Amino acid sequence: MRRIFIATALLAGFATAAVAHAQSGGGLGLQWATVNSCAPTEVGVRASLPGDGSDKRMRVRFTAQYWAYTRRAWVPVAGVPRSPWLDAGSARYSYGQAGWTFRFDPPRGTTHYQVRGLAEMRWLSGGKVTRSATMVTQRGAATDVGGSQATCRL
Repeated sequence: MRRIFIATALLAGFATAAVAHAQSGGGLGLQWATVNSCAPTEVGVRASLPGDGSDKRMRVRFTAQYWAYTRRAWVPVAGVPRSPWLDAGSARYSYGQAGWTFRFDPPRGTTHYQVRGLAEMRWLSGGKVTRSATMVTQRGAATDVGGSQATCRL
């Protein structure tokens, strides 16, 4: 199967932090990844990372994947499938968010691709990873920046 995705990814947004301080045991339901923008030549992804009231820094990196029918699996797009590590703010707050937009060549003819995002999340203290998580984009995230879908059809 010929992949037609092009190697450009542009920063769409970056970290915003919540104003409320994280409570002990807080952050539940504040961790998600979603497709928040879907257009014929771009897919925007966004993630929310819960804080824990500490001085840790939160980081996230996105990977764009498409459904390869012949492999029956999600695989990274060709070109530049990953964003750099993005700052999602301080874990001192309830949550932090970051986003990225992947740009693509338009699909040719009647070909369509289903695209999703994968968010690798890290919490760092003194430059060392103290916690990590990986999430696939899902619909229904409580985001006020764009929509909230699991995938995007190009």
